[in-house]
Amino acid sequence: MKQDQGTSIKESLLTEVWRQRLVDKASLSTSDGKRIRVLHPGRKNIDSGPDFCNALITVDGERLKGDIEIHVSSRQWQAHGHHKDPGFNSVILHVVMWDDDRGTSPLHSGGGIPILALSPYLNGSMEELSHAMQSSTTPDEPCRKALKQNGRASVLDVLNKAGEERFYSKATKFRAAMTSNEAEQVLYEGMLAALGYAKNKEPFEELARLLPLRLLSKFARRGKTLEIQALMLGVAGLLPKNLQMVSRKTPSGMHNDFEVDRLLQTWSSFGIKDTMNRSQWRLFRVRPENCPTRRVIAASHLLARCRGDLMRSVLVRLSQPSSSRAQRELERSLMVKADGYRASHFRIGVEAGQRPSLIGQSRARDIIVNVVLPFCFAWSETKPDAWLRKRSKELYVNYPRLQENWITEYMRRQIFGDESAAGLPCTACHQQGLIHLYMAFCAEHRCHACPLACGDATGHC
Repeated sequence: MKQDQGTSIKESLLTEVWRQRLVDKASLSTSDGKRIRVLHPGRKNIDSGPDFCNALITVDGERLKGDIEIHVSSRQWQAHGHHKDPGFNSVILHVVMWDDDRGTSPLHSGGGIPILALSPYLNGSMEELSHAMQSSTTPDEPCRKALKQNGRASVLDVLNKAGEERFYSKATKFRAAMTSNEAEQVLYEGMLAALGYAKNKEPFEELARLLPLRLLSKFARRGKTLEIQALMLGVAGLLPKNLQMVSRKTPSGMHNDFEVDRLLQTWSSFGIKDTMNRSQWRLFRVRPENCPTRRVIAASHLLARCRGDLMRSVLVRLSQPSSSRAQRELERSLMVKADGYRASHFRIGVEAGQRPSLIGQSRARDIIVNVVLPFCFAWSETKPDAWLRKRSKELYVNYPRLQENWITEYMRRQIFGDESAAGLPCTACHQQGLIHLYMAFCAEHRCHACPLACGDATGHC
C-alpha cells in the first residue's frame, strides 16, 4: 500500500507497526532489492540508542542479530547524527515509512545498512492500523504469567538462582583470566571496565591492557595522582594536544590553563607515542557524570589511595568482623569525591558546574557486586580459602538492591507488571537474576526454555 508522503505520521505509531508486525511479512524487500524476513522484531529499547535491541532477521537468507532503528523518513538517520555515533554500529536494519532514494544508511564504522521502507507493505491505512493496535492484546509471553501461575516466592526463588548463576559465570571468567595474568591485573581490568559502564566498557578494558597496573604502581605507591592521571588520560587519547584546543568557560580561563598545562607537561615528559584513538570512546549521548575523562580521573584517585595495592585494599575490608561492616567499608573505599577543578569539569577545559562525586555510592555498589565479589570468590578457589569464598558469596546473595538499569527495569515490568517497584526485586542478586534471564533467554528469544516458563522454581522444564 502506498502512502502520501505529505501525510503526518508519528514515529511512535510506526514503532508500534514494527513491534506488532502489522505488515505483509511474506514479501518484504529492502530499497536495494534484498529479501527480508523478520524472525523477531527485537525488544523495545527504553535506554539511549537504537529503538529496538536484539532483533533477529534474515537478509537474502543470511541470519543477522542486532538492533533496529525506526524513522519516518530515511533522511532522518543523518539528520539525527546516527552516522557519526558509534552507538549505532550495532544496527542491522533501518526501518522507515519512506526511503528518500538513499538505498543504505551509513554507519560510523564504515559501510552501510539496508533500508526497509514499510509503506508498500502495510496491512491497511494508518488509521486502520492505529485502531488495530489499540485493540490488540499484549503478547502472551511466559514471564508475564509467571507471577500469577507460580506465586511471588517461587518467582523470587527463580531470580535468586539466576542471580547466583550470573555470579558463578563471572567468577569462572575471572578464574580463567588469572591463568594467564596476575590476579591484581585481572581485578584492575575488571574495575576499569566497570567504570566504563556499558557504553565504554571495551575502551576501558583496552586502556587497562595498554597501561597495566605494574606500570602505574610506582606512582601509586608514592601517591602521585597527577602522574597517574596524565598517563591514563594520555594513553587513552583523551588529552588535548595543546592549550589552544581547550574550550575555556571560566571568566578568565587562567584556572583552566594552569590545571590543563600541568597535565600536558607531565604527559609530554613520558615521551609515549602509541595511544588509543579518541574515536574509540563513546562520548556522544553519554551522561556528563559518566564522561570517560571523569572516570579515568576517578580511577587515578583509587590507585593512589590504595598505593597501587588493589588486592590488599579489597581483602582487608572483606575481612571485617561482620558482613554489614565489610559492605560499608568496601563502599567507602571505592567512593571518590573531588574538589576544585576536578569537581567542576566533566571534560578537560570544559566547566560544567560543581559535581563533587567522581564515584558515588551507586557506582561503588555496582563495582562491588559485578566485579569485587565474584573476583574474590574466584581468587579464593585458587588458594583455596574457604572463609573468603563463603564471605564473598554471602555478601553477594544478601547485598541490597542496586540502582536500576534499562534491563532490570524492563524485566521487572515484564514479570511484575504495574506493581510498586518498592522491594521488587528485593536484592542485588535478584536484579542480577533479571539480567541473567534477559541475556540468556530474552535476548536470544528462547522464551520456551526460560525458567519462568517452566512453572518450576528450580528452572527445570
